[in-house]
Amino acid sequence: MKYELRYSRGEYDMARTGITYEQVATVADALVGQGEKPSIQRIREQLGTGSPNTIHRHLKAWRATQAPAERRAARLPDELAAALAEELERQAAAARAEAEADALEAQHTADELSATGEQLEEQVEALSGQVEALESERDRVTGERDEARSAVAEFRERVKELETQCDEARQQLAEARNRVTTLEEQRDEEREARITAQREAKQIDQARIEAERALAVAETRTEAAQQQAEERAKALQEERQARQQDAQAHKQALAEQRDEYRERLAALEKQLQDAQQRAQEAEKGRTKAEVQGEALAARMEALESRKAKQREEDQGQLPLGE
Repeated sequence: MKYELRYSRGEYDMARTGITYEQVATVADALVGQGEKPSIQRIREQLGTGSPNTIHRHLKAWRATQAPAERRAARLPDELAAALAEELERQAAAARAEAEADALEAQHTADELSATGEQLEEQVEALSGQVEALESERDRVTGERDEARSAVAEFRERVKELETQCDEARQQLAEARNRVTTLEEQRDEEREARITAQREAKQIDQARIEAERALAVAETRTEAAQQQAEERAKALQEERQARQQDAQAHKQALAEQRDEYRERLAALEKQLQDAQQRAQEAEKGRTKAEVQGEALAARMEALESRKAKQREEDQGQLPLGE
C-alpha cells in the first residue's frame, strides 16, 4: 500500500491507527539481531503497511530506550605510545563528536519535517470533512431548489386557473351588463350579480398578484442559495488542492533531505573508520615510536600546548547556558 495524500478516509484512518509501538519495536529488535540497522523503510517493508510518520515516531521512542554502547579505552604499555594513542583517540573522538552532532541535527530536522507532514495530513483530513459537509449542504440546497421549482410550477398552474376564472368572471360581468340594458325588470337581480362578479374578479386579481409575488420571491431565494453554495464549494476545493500541493512539496523535501543526511552520515562513518585504522597502524608502529622517543617527546609537548590552547578556545566559545 503506497503512502499518498490521495486516499480515502478509511485508508487514512487505518494508516493512522493500525501501527503500534510494539510492532515497530519488535521489528527493530529483529533487524538489530540480524546485524541490520533499523530504518523507516526497512520496518515498513517488514510490516507491509504503515505511515512513515507513525513509524518514525515509534522508531524514535524505541531508540531512546536503547543503552549507548560502551567505549573501550586504549591500553598501551609505555608512556610514549600512550601519549601517541591519546592524540589519535582525541582526533577520533573529535570526528565521532562531529558525526554525532551532525546525526543529531539530521534527526532533529527529520522530526520537524515529520511533524509538519502529520499536521498537513490532519489539515487535509479536516478539509475533506468540510468538503463532505459542504457537499451535503449542497445536496440539501439542491433538494430545496427542486421543491421550490415544484412549488413555482404549482403557483403557475394556479395563476393560469385564476386567470381563466378571471376571464370567465369578466365575461359573466359583460353578459350581466347586457342583460341589465335589455331587461329592466331584472335590474335588481342583475345589479346584485354584477356586484358579486366584480367582487370575485377583484379577489381573483388580488390572488393572482400575491401568487406572482410569491413566485418571484421563491425564484430569487433559489438562485441566491444555489450561487452561494457553488461559490463556497469552489473556494473550498481550491483551498484543498493548495493544501495537497503543499503537503506533496513537504514530502518531497523530506525525502531529499533524508538522502542528503544519509550521504553525510556515510561519509562521517568512513572518516571514523579511517581514524580507527590509523590508531591500529600507530599501535603496530609502537617499536619505531620508541626509537624516536626524544623527537616524539618534543612533539608531544607541542601537542599538549596546542591541546591546552584548544581547550581554552573551546571554553571561550561555549554558550553561557551550557
